[in-house]
This record gives sequence, C-alpha cells and structure tokens, in this order.
Amino acid sequence: MTVTPLLTPQTTVIETVSRHPLNFYESPSWFTTELLRHVRLSGVIGEPCVGMGAIASLLNVWPHTEHIWTNDIDPYKRADFHLDATLAESWAKFPDCDWICTNPPYAEFAAPIIKNAYHKARVGVAAFLLTSFLEPCDDRADFLTSYPPSLVLTLPRFCFRKDKRGTRWATDNITISCFVWDKRTTTQRIIVRPKSQIIGFYKNPEQAISQERAEEIVRAIAKEEYL
Repeated sequence: MTVTPLLTPQTTVIETVSRHPLNFYESPSWFTTELLRHVRLSGVIGEPCVGMGAIASLLNVWPHTEHIWTNDIDPYKRADFHLDATLAESWAKFPDCDWICTNPPYAEFAAPIIKNAYHKARVGVAAFLLTSFLEPCDDRADFLTSYPPSLVLTLPRFCFRKDKRGTRWATDNITISCFVWDKRTTTQRIIVRPKSQIIGFYKNPEQAISQERAEEIVRAIAKEEYL
C-alpha cells in the first residue's frame, strides 16, 4: 500500500477554522439525493473517498446500482481498498466501473483525483467540489479545457464544521457544486438548486435527517415520485 502525505492539516477560511484530520468532511444526505434527481447513475459505481459511507450507503439502496466498490486513504475507515486516490497507480488496482461518485478532499488533492476518476470511469464522474473548481488553475486548466463538465449542479451552502470556538456552525466562503462529466453527451448545463427545492435539506450535521428517511427519499426518486 502506498501512502503519501496526502492530507496534512491546513488552515482555512472562516474564523481561522482548522481543517479536520485527513480533510474528512461527511457529505449531507441531500448531496446524493439531489444528484440522483438529475443524473441516473447506474451499473458499477466506484467511491474512492468513501469516508463513513454517506454517499455509498445511499447508492447501495439505489436500484440502478449493480455493485459499488469503495476506497479511503484512512486505514481505519471501512472500505474495500485503502489507497491514495491522487496516484494513478492506485487506480490501476481499482475494479472497472461505469461511474465514479465521490466527495473528494479539496485544495490541491481534488484535481488529481478527478483526473484519475475521469479516465477510470466508462460512463462518467459525479463529484462534489467547491464551485471554484471551474477556475482554470494550473493543476486543472488543461483538463477542464479538454473535458469540460456536462453538468454543474450548484447547491446551497452546508456547514460542515463549527468555528474555532465551537460556538456556531461555519461555512466555507464558497458553496459546493456537483460536477458531472457524462461521456455520453457533449452538451453543458448549469442548474441552480435553492434549498427550498431540495428534498430533505438540512443546514448542518445537528439537523440531519435519519438514514432511514434519506433511504426513503432515494427509493422515491427511483420511482420518479420527486421530479
């Protein structure tokens, strides 16, 4: 197993909030359910940054999922693999897949993971990234030029962590979007989703809906009860 110093603690934006160890931030359930309302993922799906399984657990009840494999660099996380997803040699060890769906670490780690994911997936990639990922920085300008996303699903801000005093929930200074690269299409779309239109929306982890409720929403979306 190759483990490089991938995710060292850093300092970020809001009130000098320190990054969580290994840049781990669990996705709210509505990230995944809102994606599934717009993109019908199917077949074999890979989750290279599985964390505690927030995304994978919902994809497992999505009826169009044939199989899902998981990875996380943290050896203490439950996953099929524990490899560094920024490295191409790690992806050579992952099973073939139709889709990659993930919420990768941000900063300098997102671009190499997305590039590897794009070249691994047969059909496409769906990834939750800072909306500023569209900026043509040196680490992704050529990639974005050659492979622009087919869909950018812009979401309301979610409070992943509390401020340094632990007194209030804080957000990054830019929101998250779900970037989709569907290799079957050459069209490009931007969809903006206000919180009033998101089923099961909550602002911070303390307000989270239950796993059972999130799974109910996934099944209802599959039946096209939420359009």
